[in-house]
Amino acid sequence: MLLSELSPKEVFYYFEKLASIPHGSGNTDRIAEFCMDFAKEHGLKARRDRANNVVIFAPGTPGYEQSEPVILQGHLDMVCEREEDCGLDMEKEGLEVCTDGVKVWARGTTLGGDDGIAVAYILAILASDTIVHPPIEVLLTSDEEIGMLGARALDVSDLNGKRLINIDSEEEGVLCVSCAGGVRACIDIPFCKEQVDKSASCAYRIGVSGLLGGHSGMEIHKHRENAIKMLGSVLASANRACTISLVSATGGGKENAIPKAAEAVVCLPLNQAHMLEHSVAEFLKLMHQELSTTEPELLITAKPVDMPEQCMDQESTKRLIFALQQIPDGMQKMSPEIEGMVQTSLNMGTLLTEDNYVSLRYLIRSNTASGKQLVLEKVTAFTEYLGGTVTLQSDYPAWEYRVKSKLRETMICTFEEVYQKAPEVTAIHAGLECGILAGKMMDIDMISFGPTLSNVHTPKESMDVASVQRSWQYLLKVLENLG
Repeated sequence: MLLSELSPKEVFYYFEKLASIPHGSGNTDRIAEFCMDFAKEHGLKARRDRANNVVIFAPGTPGYEQSEPVILQGHLDMVCEREEDCGLDMEKEGLEVCTDGVKVWARGTTLGGDDGIAVAYILAILASDTIVHPPIEVLLTSDEEIGMLGARALDVSDLNGKRLINIDSEEEGVLCVSCAGGVRACIDIPFCKEQVDKSASCAYRIGVSGLLGGHSGMEIHKHRENAIKMLGSVLASANRACTISLVSATGGGKENAIPKAAEAVVCLPLNQAHMLEHSVAEFLKLMHQELSTTEPELLITAKPVDMPEQCMDQESTKRLIFALQQIPDGMQKMSPEIEGMVQTSLNMGTLLTEDNYVSLRYLIRSNTASGKQLVLEKVTAFTEYLGGTVTLQSDYPAWEYRVKSKLRETMICTFEEVYQKAPEVTAIHAGLECGILAGKMMDIDMISFGPTLSNVHTPKESMDVASVQRSWQYLLKVLENLG
């Protein structure tokens, strides 16, 4: 079956066009050029900036010329992943898009429904002579998937709309009304070294592994164990049973992922080796009793390793064990406005040992600016108490929930009109471009929606055809009602 046989024909026509153009993150020149050519062909004012953001302006249709503008927003780039046996060069070649009439997918690769469907919807609206709509300002950003770089670089000075519909959600029937802002915090805690008495000492590697981990925004409310924090507890327990000195500690991989594994190398008196092994084994039994349901694959080990030349002194060891065990981490506050939504959290994502300091790297998230600031102040006070320093990177604002939103009211009423039921109104405890845009466009009223996509960012990604059709009809009715 061909995409041209699917409905709505105009949407799948443009989606297939877009899929034929390589447009992975960092490779958006050609798709930006395609959108500019589209605007020229249809006589629409448009601009493209050096970041490959494309902005297109369309007047309102007859009867809607004087209506308040609405901004339609999506992103041009996609995540490029492929199966091991797929020979497609995604930098140079278009996708091989397939359909059975129920789903749409790409053979051997990601589909790019995130966020190609938004661009296809928007181009189909602009190309139509029959769809009614108020003046439209189209905002197509680049490199959303690698840090929302396009949105960060965007100049919004020529945008007049105060209503923005982001088409980058992946579950039909869900209206997103808020997203978290975030900041990466790098915490450095210094330590002092001393020589190891090799004749009377031994060294062990203590490891924590087998934890579930997960996304630090989407799964932080599930209370999954942080391997770095657990390592701190293991070390604290061991240090009560015997006298250990830290050599190094490492763990995690990314600030936005809950760590699944962590390890530390320690030195201790040779005659206390059995005490360390017993302490670690007993701690593992305790954790299995406590976490048998939630972390069934947890493993904690203590294995002998070669002796190092130096280790941390006792004061540094105690300070760092205290830091790993007691520093804030995880969910901090639930939203008072949206039931079941995490409002503020922080994730200790990585642990590194450098020459004379230990580095802990956090991602702090909150759906309010004040929540992010309060947690940051707590972490900073804790760090300074231990003689450390905090460095901030990649600070981006939250898209805060609006108590009063005319756009939300219109989209809820329109949803009930089209679907004959109420939508789910929710928020996401992760970053969206709406957060960046909220920081650039004062008093902007925003909402995010989209058709159902499955397994995004993987070669098993698919798009639900019926959902695309229903969401299309919903979007058209929203535009009509916004006039």
